[in-house]
Amino acid sequence: MNTLLEIGLLLIIGYVAGWLLHQINLPRIIGYIATGILFSPDTFPFISPEFLRDTEPLMEVCMAFIAFEVGGALKWSRIKKHEKEIIYITLLASLFPFILITLGICFMGILFPGLFPFGSLILLLLALQLGALASPTEPATTLAIMHQFKAKGKVTDSMLGVVSLDDTLGIILFSIVISIEAFFTGSRSGVITNAILNSIFQVVASILLGGGMAFLMEFVSRIVKRKEEGQWIVIIASLIILCIGISKLIHIDELLSSMAMGIIIVNKSVHEAKIFKLIERYTEDLVFLFFFLLSGLHLNIATLPHAAPLILLFVLLRMVGKYLGASIGARFAKADRAIRKFTAGGLVPQGGIVIGLVLSVYQNEAFKDISEILLTTVMGATIINELIGPVMAKQALKKAGELKNSENKK
Repeated sequence: MNTLLEIGLLLIIGYVAGWLLHQINLPRIIGYIATGILFSPDTFPFISPEFLRDTEPLMEVCMAFIAFEVGGALKWSRIKKHEKEIIYITLLASLFPFILITLGICFMGILFPGLFPFGSLILLLLALQLGALASPTEPATTLAIMHQFKAKGKVTDSMLGVVSLDDTLGIILFSIVISIEAFFTGSRSGVITNAILNSIFQVVASILLGGGMAFLMEFVSRIVKRKEEGQWIVIIASLIILCIGISKLIHIDELLSSMAMGIIIVNKSVHEAKIFKLIERYTEDLVFLFFFLLSGLHLNIATLPHAAPLILLFVLLRMVGKYLGASIGARFAKADRAIRKFTAGGLVPQGGIVIGLVLSVYQNEAFKDISEILLTTVMGATIINELIGPVMAKQALKKAGELKNSENKK
């Protein structure tokens, strides 16, 4: 079967599955993800393993569009009144899962030594890596729910701010953990200072590139002076894809640079309203469909029974950590009661960057003793978080009274 035929069949099946769920007022993306899992090469021999490799550029483009939109939601005039809450919630909702999972896995290893066939040092390395991987949230899922149900309000603004920033914090935290672990394992690439500086370089370079692409878009739009919507879509898509290409060329994070591009455009461009309305009107539905279908294809449901105790521990402690961190952070910031109660509901989804981080560890010989169990745990937890996360995000926004279409037409 050829790649285009496979893509066409997946798109129509995924769309119908999403439409059917929408008829019973559930998030469409659950249908998209479930379709991807069903037709994954590890689940059903319909899609070839080569298909995943062939569609990697498409996946990267979809992720960049979503990151760009997430950045575009962070308009300073709208979120500045929640600035303090967003910072406190992001910090604590990232650190609490890290601490809980690290301690929980260490205690589990002590109480049930048969679960982990390696020494105490390797157990600590595994616990630290899983703790760091618990910090990031998948912004695409939360954004998709907000757009499907037309969410608007203070909880929505807080959620968007937190899911955008905790990916950045997650990358930094993971880099620090890897640098410390490399020191203990004696890896030559694990010089602590270099790893920390590299994580700082990733963030700074991504922001600079995103800013440069934002100003290039503004410059091009002034020179071309096109008013047709089709021409605008060409300009937007071209520069987002160019941003990905440059990011890969200089080895910086594509999501951060795309997000930075969106943030600067929404706050500085005179065309910001047109740009983001065009994306929402003409490309958003297709991008979400592609992204969550392809994400589902990468998830192997057969991993769930293999590491069930560790997966469940990771999911539960991460969820508790997110809720405690968000609630306590909001209290420290003296946030509104609704923000304290409901912001954490949008922090459960996980995928994208976490899968990329765990695959980078899996390919690193320095961590070969734990790479298999690490990958199995994270992939299994991602399946669960991506299926229950959309429902939890929707319920949180509904209880906050911010779903304008919470009873959408069926």
